[in-house]
Amino acid sequence: MRNKGGSLIEVTIATTVGILVVSALTFATIFSLRNANFAKSSAQATKLAQDGIERVRTLRDRNGAVNYTGSPGASEFDALWSVSFSCPSNCYFYFDALGKLSGGTASNFEVIAPDFKRQFKIEDSGSEQKKITVIVRWTDQTGDHDSKLTTILRKL
Repeated sequence: MRNKGGSLIEVTIATTVGILVVSALTFATIFSLRNANFAKSSAQATKLAQDGIERVRTLRDRNGAVNYTGSPGASEFDALWSVSFSCPSNCYFYFDALGKLSGGTASNFEVIAPDFKRQFKIEDSGSEQKKITVIVRWTDQTGDHDSKLTTILRKL
């Protein structure tokens, strides 16, 4: 008598192939979703960094005060482009709750969205210009990420 059904080995191989195909599709979907989420967060961080540069540019245009006492002889509030404001390197800032640019350390950040925080690094770049680096940091399932934008602003 001839057996018309599949053997146990054939069923096992078919099941294994099916599991591998489903696993590969699941992995590809999860990988795609993570990449899409990272791309979305990265684009949002870049937008927030650009907004930060515009805020510093507005501060420059208005010759607004900066709450910073780290420079020798600087008063508590000096204009960013005043003679007494000097910041050769490692000068970190953030916008405080009142909207003032305040000095801090590398660990001071302004929380700008539930998952994003921002800080500014301002350095002297010649007598009439400042190098502005905006750092936006966010955390997701894969760890911490930074988006940095740098520009040079001249004194008006």
